[in-house]
Amino acid sequence: MPSTHSSLIYHIVYSTKDRENWFQKDFQPKLHAYIGGIIRGNEATAYAVGGVADHVHLLVGLKTTHSIPDIIRIVKTESSKWIKREIDQCAFA
Repeated sequence: MPSTHSSLIYHIVYSTKDRENWFQKDFQPKLHAYIGGIIRGNEATAYAVGGVADHVHLLVGLKTTHSIPDIIRIVKTESSKWIKREIDQCAFA
């Protein structure tokens, strides 16, 4: 019996507000690991998470039932909350 397989892999990039340099080199590995955990926690696959001081790159595998805007919203919301706690700078938005 034939079967169907879907492999949906997306390259997602998002930046800080006004492209400000919030993510210093020593902070980036912790942030990227946390974002990977958010993605895995939502039953998606984080193939790669990286970036520089003002933006983040994600290579994410999603199921056909996932909504791309929902995944992005969840990642941005949860990582923003975590960043506020970690670097304790209320100006981050």
